Amino acid sequence: MSEMKLTIESLDRFAADTLDMARALDRGERSEHGPVFAFESVEGLLSTLTSNRWAVLRTLRQRGPSSIRALSQALGRDYRAVHADVTALLGAALIERDADGRIFVPWTRISAEFDLESAA
Repeated sequence: MSEMKLTIESLDRFAADTLDMARALDRGERSEHGPVFAFESVEGLLSTLTSNRWAVLRTLRQRGPSSIRALSQALGRDYRAVHADVTALLGAALIERDADGRIFVPWTRISAEFDLESAA
Protein backbone atom coordinates (compact mmCIF):
# COMPACT_ATOMS: atom_id res chain seq x y z
CA MET A 1 0.00 0.00 0.00
CA SER A 2 1.34 3.43 -0.90
CA GLU A 3 0.47 6.12 1.58
CA MET A 4 0.80 9.89 1.72
CA LYS A 5 0.79 11.30 5.22
CA LEU A 6 -0.44 14.84 5.87
CA THR A 7 0.78 16.51 9.05
CA ILE A 8 0.52 19.83 10.83
CA GLU A 9 3.87 21.16 11.99
CA SER A 10 5.89 24.33 12.04
CA LEU A 11 8.37 25.03 9.28
CA ASP A 12 11.20 24.83 11.84
CA ARG A 13 10.05 21.39 13.04
CA PHE A 14 9.64 20.13 9.47
CA ALA A 15 13.13 21.40 8.55
CA ALA A 16 14.65 19.72 11.62
CA ASP A 17 12.91 16.41 10.82
CA THR A 18 14.07 16.60 7.21
CA LEU A 19 17.64 17.27 8.29
CA ASP A 20 17.52 14.31 10.70
CA MET A 21 16.30 12.04 7.89
CA ALA A 22 19.03 13.28 5.54
CA ARG A 23 21.70 12.59 8.17
CA ALA A 24 20.31 9.10 8.73
CA LEU A 25 20.47 8.44 4.98
CA ASP A 26 24.07 9.70 4.92
CA ARG A 27 24.86 7.11 7.60
CA GLY A 28 23.32 4.43 5.39
CA GLU A 29 20.21 4.03 7.51
CA ARG A 30 17.07 3.29 5.55
CA SER A 31 14.09 5.47 6.32
CA GLU A 32 10.87 3.65 7.07
CA HIS A 33 8.84 6.80 6.63
CA GLY A 34 6.81 7.22 3.49
CA PRO A 35 6.10 10.54 1.86
CA VAL A 36 4.92 13.32 4.14
CA PHE A 37 3.41 16.70 3.24
CA ALA A 38 3.47 19.12 6.17
CA PHE A 39 1.11 22.04 6.56
CA GLU A 40 1.85 24.87 8.99
CA SER A 41 -1.74 24.99 10.22
CA VAL A 42 -5.00 23.07 10.25
CA GLU A 43 -6.46 25.94 8.26
CA GLY A 44 -3.84 25.45 5.57
CA LEU A 45 -4.62 21.76 5.31
CA LEU A 46 -8.37 22.34 5.19
CA SER A 47 -8.08 25.10 2.59
CA THR A 48 -6.11 22.69 0.39
CA LEU A 49 -8.19 19.58 0.99
CA THR A 50 -11.69 20.92 0.38
CA SER A 51 -14.71 18.70 -0.20
CA ASN A 52 -14.52 19.38 -3.96
CA ARG A 53 -10.83 18.41 -4.02
CA TRP A 54 -11.59 15.27 -2.04
CA ALA A 55 -14.13 14.42 -4.76
CA VAL A 56 -11.38 14.97 -7.35
CA LEU A 57 -9.11 12.53 -5.49
CA ARG A 58 -11.81 9.89 -5.14
CA THR A 59 -12.91 10.18 -8.77
CA LEU A 60 -9.34 9.99 -10.07
CA ARG A 61 -8.60 6.99 -7.88
CA GLN A 62 -11.70 5.21 -9.19
CA ARG A 63 -11.27 6.15 -12.87
CA GLY A 64 -7.49 6.08 -13.15
CA PRO A 65 -5.38 8.58 -15.11
CA SER A 66 -7.46 11.28 -16.76
CA SER A 67 -7.30 14.61 -18.51
CA ILE A 68 -8.66 17.60 -16.62
CA ARG A 69 -11.43 17.96 -19.21
CA ALA A 70 -12.55 14.33 -18.79
CA LEU A 71 -12.33 14.71 -15.03
CA SER A 72 -14.44 17.88 -15.05
CA GLN A 73 -17.06 16.09 -17.16
CA ALA A 74 -17.07 13.09 -14.80
CA LEU A 75 -17.53 15.43 -11.83
CA GLY A 76 -20.14 17.57 -13.61
CA ARG A 77 -18.14 20.69 -12.77
CA ASP A 78 -16.72 23.66 -14.65
CA TYR A 79 -13.33 23.02 -16.30
CA ARG A 80 -11.70 26.12 -14.74
CA ALA A 81 -12.78 25.16 -11.23
CA VAL A 82 -11.48 21.61 -11.65
CA HIS A 83 -8.24 22.96 -13.15
CA ALA A 84 -7.75 25.15 -10.05
CA ASP A 85 -8.39 22.13 -7.81
CA VAL A 86 -5.93 20.01 -9.80
CA THR A 87 -3.28 22.74 -9.52
CA ALA A 88 -3.70 22.86 -5.72
CA LEU A 89 -3.57 19.06 -5.42
CA LEU A 90 -0.45 18.89 -7.60
CA GLY A 91 1.15 21.50 -5.33
CA ALA A 92 0.41 19.35 -2.29
CA ALA A 93 1.81 16.24 -4.02
CA LEU A 94 -1.55 14.49 -3.68
CA ILE A 95 -1.79 13.87 -7.42
CA GLU A 96 0.80 13.55 -10.17
CA ARG A 97 1.02 13.62 -13.96
CA ASP A 98 1.94 10.56 -16.01
CA ALA A 99 4.17 10.56 -19.12
CA ASP A 100 1.15 11.46 -21.27
CA GLY A 101 0.27 14.47 -19.08
CA ARG A 102 -2.78 12.80 -17.52
CA ILE A 103 -3.35 13.30 -13.82
CA PHE A 104 -3.67 10.44 -11.36
CA VAL A 105 -3.60 9.63 -7.65
CA PRO A 106 -0.47 7.58 -6.87
CA TRP A 107 -1.63 6.78 -3.33
CA THR A 108 -3.95 4.05 -2.11
CA ARG A 109 -4.20 5.80 1.24
CA ILE A 110 -4.00 9.42 2.42
CA SER A 111 -3.81 9.87 6.17
CA ALA A 112 -3.76 13.02 8.26
CA GLU A 113 -2.11 13.40 11.64
CA PHE A 114 -3.18 16.19 13.98
CA ASP A 115 -1.37 16.94 17.23
CA LEU A 116 -3.48 19.26 19.35
CA GLU A 117 -0.41 20.64 21.09
CA SER A 118 1.41 21.69 17.92
CA ALA A 119 -1.72 22.55 15.92
CA ALA A 120 -2.74 25.32 18.30
